Parts: sequence; structure tokens; C-alpha cells
Amino acid sequence: MTISDEQTVRALVIEDHDLMRLSLIHEIKRYFRTCIIQGAQTWEVATALMAEHEFDLVITDPGLPGFDPTAPSHRLSVVRDVVESCPRAVHVVITGSDKMEEGLACQKLGANAYLAKTGLDGDHLIAALQRISEEGFCLSLSEIPNRPPEYHYSALTPREQDIIDYMRRRSGGVKRKDIYEQMGDRFGIDPYTVEKYYKQARAKLLRNGLYPKGA
Repeated sequence: MTISDEQTVRALVIEDHDLMRLSLIHEIKRYFRTCIIQGAQTWEVATALMAEHEFDLVITDPGLPGFDPTAPSHRLSVVRDVVESCPRAVHVVITGSDKMEEGLACQKLGANAYLAKTGLDGDHLIAALQRISEEGFCLSLSEIPNRPPEYHYSALTPREQDIIDYMRRRSGGVKRKDIYEQMGDRFGIDPYTVEKYYKQARAKLLRNGLYPKGA
């Protein structure tokens, strides 16, 4: 099951945690050129939206308010009902209490991905969507990521922040020009424009003595 970059993608994010929901919405907007995204904090709101609209992508946290997040039957019933309500959508299940057996059960119910919230960021979500298009299913369980501390500065634009984050996470031996090319492919711009954004961000940080190690 795939979602084309050429279409207008309608997505639904069913997640009661505000920061996680907004983060997922932000990453979906970055990945798809044209999209319409709706968010739901409760099962009641999600049900109403699914009855009214057809969705191409649905991201669901099975531990919604009104359900016992520790009861496997409750959690799986959420996934089953969401999949049945949007049978043509790509379904991604995200959870903070991931288990292999639950992931496989979600796959049997028709989910296309089962992702742990621990370590879940934009890159992991995008990689999962790409793996779904290639293999049909993606399962990713919790890992404790060995990453540098996060670093945010209000004067940076969202794109400048993305580039600084990419630079800080690059592996040893990866050159800046490689990051320019990777981000150019991701955002649909040329590497020279990415380099311009990076230099703008770097100048802002240097002016304030805030330039982070590794960027």
C-alpha cells in the first residue's frame, strides 16, 4: 500500500497527547507536498471524523482516553475499529508501551506499521512510511537512542533548525555536502539552497555564542 507524493494526502492523527500529536502533524506536513491533516484527542472525535471523511493515512495511539491502556483487548479493539473505519488508508500504530506480540497482532488486524514512541522522530516516521511503500509493513520497537542532547534556538526558522539538527546527528566521516544533498532531496530544493540555510543558521548561532558542538 502506498501514498503518492503527487496526490493531496488526507491524514488523521488520533493521539491525546498535544505535543506528540502536533509533532506528528508537523512531520506529515514536511513529508508530503500537499496534505490536509486533522487531529483527534478522543475516540469520539476520531469516530466522527472517520464517518465524515476518507483518509489516506491514519496514525493511531491505541491507549486513548476511555480505554484501559494496560488491557490488550481494549488496545487492539481501538486498532481494529480504526482499520475497519478506514479500510483504504495506510495505518500506523504508535505506542509508548510497545510489545512484539502486540505489533504482530496489529499487523494481522490490517495495520501497516507499529512504532514505539521512544526514539520516534521525523526521520523514523518518514523511514517507516517509505518501508511501508516498499514492504507493506514496518515494525519498530523501543531503543534507547545514543544521541546528543536536543538544542533549539527561537531565532532559527523551522528549516534552519532542521538543518542544524541534521548536522549534529551526522555520523563520523559524513561531510556537510552530503547533508546538503540529503536535505535537498528531502525538501525538494537544491543543495546550494540548503547550504544557504545552514550558513544563515550558523551565523545566527555564532552571533549569540550559542553554536552547538557537532553542528
